[in-house]
Amino acid sequence: MLSASLTRTQAPEFSRLRGWLNSPPLTMTGLRRKVVLLDFWTFSCVNCVRTLPHMKQLHMMYSGNKFVLIGVHTPEFEYEKVPENVADAVKRFRIEYPVAIDSENATWKLYGNQYWPKQTLIDAKGKVRWEHAGEGDYDRMEDEIRRLLKEAGTDLASAKANTGPGNTEKLSFRAHKITPEIYLGSLRSEGFGNGQVCVPGDCSQYVDPPKHSENIPYLDGSWTQFPEYVMHETSEPGYAVLRYEARNANAVLGALKMKPGRVEVELDGRSLAIDQAGADVQQDSMGSYLSVAENRLYDIVRTHELETHELKLLTHADDFCIYTYTFG
Repeated sequence: MLSASLTRTQAPEFSRLRGWLNSPPLTMTGLRRKVVLLDFWTFSCVNCVRTLPHMKQLHMMYSGNKFVLIGVHTPEFEYEKVPENVADAVKRFRIEYPVAIDSENATWKLYGNQYWPKQTLIDAKGKVRWEHAGEGDYDRMEDEIRRLLKEAGTDLASAKANTGPGNTEKLSFRAHKITPEIYLGSLRSEGFGNGQVCVPGDCSQYVDPPKHSENIPYLDGSWTQFPEYVMHETSEPGYAVLRYEARNANAVLGALKMKPGRVEVELDGRSLAIDQAGADVQQDSMGSYLSVAENRLYDIVRTHELETHELKLLTHADDFCIYTYTFG
């Protein structure tokens, strides 16, 4: 999963950052004699979000033992490049360790990255000693950190063992062929299931067919496809529907005017039940809905079993945007 391994080479210096959060500016040279874990992440990536509890636990357990964890925030979408949006996400996720704002993807490229998340572990002499792409392998990650701390002369006799979650969920993803991330912007979209040709940048009228294939998005109403997202264009009702297989469903959503817009949420043709609703879903007498204003990842559906469902997002807003669906 890596374009080129940097293991046993000198760790590149941070490059062209837009700033730091939770810390004054740091340098790899200044971090010599410390073990450093770089966590390359971005705040709208559900895989990155799922690693955060483990990163926070490593920071809490080892930051006093010559260990520094740095989150290198490298954006996937344009709105993730804005430092203020990164700061809001760091506050929302309650991240306390240093975060470097790599909005130009400069440091990301120096470390040969292609996927989110990615961890790079650097020893006290400034050399890359271990790399990992994706979720999981947290036990191995901790073992490598402890090994390098011992090499640096740190006494870990009193350090607590990591008792956090293992990789069971990740393995179940592979076994059950969970629906992969689905992009709706023209840069990475694999198309819509409506059976019609859309011209990126031009508003098109979509008609939802009666039957839906799994893992293929369908639209209804007036939508325009842009490189990173599709946008609903009128105050007339329109919706997006997707049949998927997973326990949890999330989506990166937004609104160009940055004012709250109501998005109705249906699962299998009905308003979400309370025990199915994700953290961002609200309930009132009209049913379940999302209040979408800022561009970010929205937690929509949480069910107990890995099974097939159909998710519909209905809007009257003329600036409602869908970037991607992600699943867990």
